[in-house]
Amino acid sequence: MRRVWRTSQDQPMNPFKEHTNDEDHWMSVSDMMAGLMMVFLFIAIIYIRNYFDTDVSEQICADLQQEFKQDAQRWDMSICEHGLLIRFKSDGNFAVGSAKLSNNFKVILGDFFPRFMGVISQHKHNISELRIEGHTDSQSRYNNQLEGYLYNTKLSQDRSRNVMEYGLNLDPIILNKEYLNWAYSHITAHGLSYSQRIMVDNKEDYAASRRVEFRLRTKTEDKLIDLANQLTTGNP
Repeated sequence: MRRVWRTSQDQPMNPFKEHTNDEDHWMSVSDMMAGLMMVFLFIAIIYIRNYFDTDVSEQICADLQQEFKQDAQRWDMSICEHGLLIRFKSDGNFAVGSAKLSNNFKVILGDFFPRFMGVISQHKHNISELRIEGHTDSQSRYNNQLEGYLYNTKLSQDRSRNVMEYGLNLDPIILNKEYLNWAYSHITAHGLSYSQRIMVDNKEDYAASRRVEFRLRTKTEDKLIDLANQLTTGNP
């Protein structure tokens, strides 16, 4: 019987092995491209934040501080101390457990809100939302924590809505179609209960937690959120 010797070159090629190597190759390229895209998106986020959002936010804050520099102290109001927002810190703006605006707060809003909208109108092309936020402290008349949280959610929501309603019904706003048209698609009211309490030395400052805030969101922030979502989903 004749023997046939085969060298390694004579061995038939294994199509499955070659296919597997190709898959590994393309998977590696795919992983590399995904990694590069992640790096690119991170760089884009940093670039947008550093070169666009900072300039926009700083200019809006500077204009707000200039507009209300004579009023901040007497209204117990902070401007851009904790982001792009105005905070009314007085807990006397509403009666305890009530969403009804105090007479003093109505006077303040009557002066503040039209001037605030005037500053906004100068930057409206960069602003995507004005959020009016109501906040409460964590004290509750309920023994059940859940009931207390839900009660404060409704209370804070009613307060923010009443602030929005009062502001939009002021004559300088009603008579300005530009303000109203912008408000209909950009102003929202939110009740946050005590989810964002003010803490001092690891203890809640109850009076400071009871507050109303006017928070501005820029269109640059929207772009950052979109990019962050792309990073999360991997779908640029």
